[in-house]
Amino acid sequence: MAPKTPSPSKPVGFTTRELSVRTLADFERFFSQVHGCACVVYYFGRHLPPVANTAGERAEILGAPDRARRHFPHRELMRTREQSAVSDLVRRGRADGILVYAAGDPVGWCQFARVEGPPTNTGDLAPLWRINCFTTRMDYRRQGVATTALKSAVAAIRKRGGGWVEARPMAFPHYDPTLPKLRRTYGWRSPEAADYIRDNWPSKEIPGIGRVNACQVTNKTMGHMGTMSMFEKLGFAVVGLDEERSSNDPRYPWHFVLMRLKV
Repeated sequence: MAPKTPSPSKPVGFTTRELSVRTLADFERFFSQVHGCACVVYYFGRHLPPVANTAGERAEILGAPDRARRHFPHRELMRTREQSAVSDLVRRGRADGILVYAAGDPVGWCQFARVEGPPTNTGDLAPLWRINCFTTRMDYRRQGVATTALKSAVAAIRKRGGGWVEARPMAFPHYDPTLPKLRRTYGWRSPEAADYIRDNWPSKEIPGIGRVNACQVTNKTMGHMGTMSMFEKLGFAVVGLDEERSSNDPRYPWHFVLMRLKV
């Protein structure tokens, strides 16, 4: 059954639940409806290895995709493997996350985790927690699902003892339908696309940080790491640029920021 699109005339009331053995079926159902990796990249630090390295090898093992019916055996197998890997972590109590519900139906997700490995900073500001990922079902986007998930994630971290929480959202999003058309016409690395970005891409000043550029989104997608303004509403403060994700390449000069909150 296809998911129902909420009526724009009626406000949607969202509820949240933490990821656990009790909500595992909802987690699996949610990620069967969205394009995503079930957050394996954050739980394991990498994507799961593919079954085969080339399209020909995949077709030989799994069968060729039926594009007319949008049936892609390798994609379906990877989805099953990803959900199975995370499900195993949940049963062992090693996976944290927030599910957002509308009328009992899971429509959103936020993944958070304890920081492992070398901290970003040393001393009292060393983050103990990191909020990594947001995913919202397409028919519920731009209705506050991610913000609802973020509030519950912060509350869950506080319940676990709190500490410094870190996030690395985009500075701010920007959708420009002209850019994809230029790239389709001239190519992703074309000077025409780079010139258009140089002359038209929005930026703004962040006190103490400097001028930052918007991150590209489409009319159907939003960056999975969230936006700076979303975190600011909950009291997160910008402490610097996220040097790992930010780029000054003229073909994609997108900027991400490093934000922290003590809970």
